[in-house]
Amino acid sequence: MSQLTDAEVVRASFDAHRTGGIEASLPFYSSNCVWDAGSDWLEERIYHGHDGLRRVDSVFRENFEDYSLALREIRDLGERILALYEATGRIKGSDLPIRQPIGIVFSGFDNERIGEVRSFFSWKEALKAVGLEG
Repeated sequence: MSQLTDAEVVRASFDAHRTGGIEASLPFYSSNCVWDAGSDWLEERIYHGHDGLRRVDSVFRENFEDYSLALREIRDLGERILALYEATGRIKGSDLPIRQPIGIVFSGFDNERIGEVRSFFSWKEALKAVGLEG
């Protein structure tokens, strides 16, 4: 049985979320993972474990309709994986569309599970955080 690379784990987690929502993506995260939603996030900043991931996801589901994530690029940076994606949907109760570029840095991989996540509300910020120009 072959093991997944860290980049494959990240891609699989996005694919699972796209087809089955947050519950389908949880097996790709450690049960004690930590998600840092970033300084621009309006809710609590740090989320712990699978329940924390459910809470992050629920913020989006409660505020947006037709919400989806479109993965645009994955970069393997050794100990970290950078994912650049777009979140799209509509603000609930309106026809106002959203299209938000988001960058996520995944790290702390162990046994094909993601241990740590840092979110950025722009690709430029995410690229800068990993030492690349945006």
